[in-house]
Amino acid sequence: MIRNYLKVAWRNITNNKILGFINIFGLASGMAFALLICLWIQYERSFDTFHANRHRIARVVRHTLFNGEKSSMHISPLPLYEELKHNYADIERNTRISWTVNSTIIAGNSRYNKSGYHVDPAFLQIFSFPLIKGDIRTALNNPDNIIISASLAEALFGKADPIGKTVQLYEGFTFQVSGVLKDIPVNSSLEFDFLAPYAWLLQHNSFVKASQTEWGNNFLMNVVQLKEGVTMEAFSQKIYNLPEEKNKELQNQHMTLHPLEKWHLQQDFKNWQNTGGKITYVRLFAIIGLFVLLVACINFMNLATARSEKRAREVGIRKAAGSRRIQLVVQFLSESMLTAFLAFFMALGIIFLSLPLIRDIGFENIHFRLSNVFLLAAMFAVCIITGLIAGSYPALYLSSFIPVRVLKGKFASGRGAGNFRRVLVVSQFVISIALIVSTIFVYQQIRYGQQRSVGYNPDNLLTVRAAPNLLKNYDALKQELLGTGYVEAVSKASQPMTEVYNSWSDFSWEGKDPKADLALDAIMADYDFEKTVGLKFLQGRPFSAEFPTDSGAVILNQAALRLIGYKDPIGRKMKGYGGKELTIIGIVEDIVLKDPYKPVYPLAILFAGSFNNIFLRLKKDADITKALAAVQPVFSRNNLSAPFEYAFTDQEFDKKFALEKQVGKLAGIFAGLAIFISCLGLFGLATYMAERRTREIGIRKVLGAPVVHLWLLLSKEFIWLVLTACLIASPLTFFFIRHWLENYDYRITVSIWVFVATGLLALLIALLTVSTQAIKSALANPVKSLKAD
Repeated sequence: MIRNYLKVAWRNITNNKILGFINIFGLASGMAFALLICLWIQYERSFDTFHANRHRIARVVRHTLFNGEKSSMHISPLPLYEELKHNYADIERNTRISWTVNSTIIAGNSRYNKSGYHVDPAFLQIFSFPLIKGDIRTALNNPDNIIISASLAEALFGKADPIGKTVQLYEGFTFQVSGVLKDIPVNSSLEFDFLAPYAWLLQHNSFVKASQTEWGNNFLMNVVQLKEGVTMEAFSQKIYNLPEEKNKELQNQHMTLHPLEKWHLQQDFKNWQNTGGKITYVRLFAIIGLFVLLVACINFMNLATARSEKRAREVGIRKAAGSRRIQLVVQFLSESMLTAFLAFFMALGIIFLSLPLIRDIGFENIHFRLSNVFLLAAMFAVCIITGLIAGSYPALYLSSFIPVRVLKGKFASGRGAGNFRRVLVVSQFVISIALIVSTIFVYQQIRYGQQRSVGYNPDNLLTVRAAPNLLKNYDALKQELLGTGYVEAVSKASQPMTEVYNSWSDFSWEGKDPKADLALDAIMADYDFEKTVGLKFLQGRPFSAEFPTDSGAVILNQAALRLIGYKDPIGRKMKGYGGKELTIIGIVEDIVLKDPYKPVYPLAILFAGSFNNIFLRLKKDADITKALAAVQPVFSRNNLSAPFEYAFTDQEFDKKFALEKQVGKLAGIFAGLAIFISCLGLFGLATYMAERRTREIGIRKVLGAPVVHLWLLLSKEFIWLVLTACLIASPLTFFFIRHWLENYDYRITVSIWVFVATGLLALLIALLTVSTQAIKSALANPVKSLKAD
């Protein structure tokens, strides 16, 4: 019986090859991209799941209230580690993690710029980063020990055993290799090439050593592993007011735990609440993937019900011969299941062809392996569900025909079937139009952020890490770089132009409310900083060697001036870190250092201090390749111990839009796919309707009907269906987009013209699709049409 069902199913699929291909290819496209989204979701949700104790691991988040803004940061006070370790019995283990340390690591003639952390010995017991060599209990006990990754060990020492060998770090300090880590998985929130003891910082960093009791100094991450049975919420309540308990001046600072399981997908905080993050887009694309699959299923249902009259006599004969309704239902479900599995195998091919093309939009670490049990189960479920959904209505509808009426030729598909097909077509285009509109607004929001004035000139601006040797030889280095003929200006600063390293609440000025919690971001800079980065001065002047008093000068941005409230700021006094007196010498435009979609934070640019970066402004007409070839030897001569590495500021700034760009590209792909699948369905329906009305068209043509009237006859229904879809999709998409844009302080306004243009585009695409068949039928020879069966 099953064999007979499949044989009949195959015969019906191949009977009309065009409609058969449309069915299979449409389903295959929907299934392929639904499965790709499953792979992407599986990868995104897999972050940090390899840690055995992940349910009990969390980092401490510090809530602050500065300048009336509630912020949450993953950096916490230096004394917190000892406080948690000795005074909280709910903690099983805890560790400090310094922010990523970038340094040149040297062994013999091998040298590489790598990143790492300074941590406490418990780090390797809290996290499941296995050691290939070494003991996790003792590898970090000695302050001069270092653990390196397997790939770094091979790069430095080849096939030789690295344990016990020495490497140089921070240009002169010697460490002994005590362990080799298995390379960090790509789905890890923590990324590093080496680990060194935090105890080393206590010995060699005077600032760290002096700040061990300062609850107002925050620059590292504190991670805890709670004991079994202790909840994150209960422990968060215990440490919530800890900053104020230790320092009465920290009244508007609080602490809470952020579980490891939320680090990757739920990293965003707003008003001290963990509001989500990338999880929003994971859920969004899960829904979109299901919608695309639904659009593909709708095609099948549409075409199957449209062809019901062709199958009516078959159903009548089967019923007259004694077939029960359940047997007919199984027959038609067998057809849909066979179509689904044929589409599934085609979908596999589409996946293999598509993955290399979408690597750059978040799929670079996603691989298609048949050994993936989750994937196989998902594929099988998709096939079954798709087959059942796609074949359910045709099976129940066709099997309900009354055999006597069908065999007498009195069967008519009825208004119900026609209305159902119209609902399906409208549903397809509602989804397609909503996706197109959403994609347009996403790209508009990205462009809006990219076109925002950033307060400096990021073009042709290079950033190089300021290694100690480069700072020691800075004056000579600067002159050599300017002498290459490719460099317009050189300066140094405490941070790159796309990040914020320092934010201080120590600033004070005349009229400041002593009870107010106010803070300014701070950049330490040198001469020619304004020329190198391209600052835009509104008042005053930059730092200059002509004024020896500039060692106590400060330049403010507009946001800082608004906060301070001086009417004539130039020459006015304020105090900085440690109570140092400062003179305001200049006011610059607001500089976008952090999120391009948020308001600019108050900023103070100070002269001299601790420098981490060297900036180079290349000449506007400079050939980039030749310029890099000219400056590279200069850096190499002045810093023999490290390779030359640089970053273009405009490219680093562009990374701030990475998530939005990924969302935009994926939404664009799905919008294109949805409209394509919908048009496949329209083409199939138009083909069938033209075939069904062949004699009518022939008679009308004989009676003198022009081609335009015949085209309109076959097309007008589809025009109304698409217009209906536009009217339904527009308000739904409007409310969704307005809600999405609320995540951004700096955002576009929702324009009605986007909806109008998208509706016209959808209508044009639908008309072009339908017109291919409508015009073909209208131009057909009426003699042949009237002879048609």
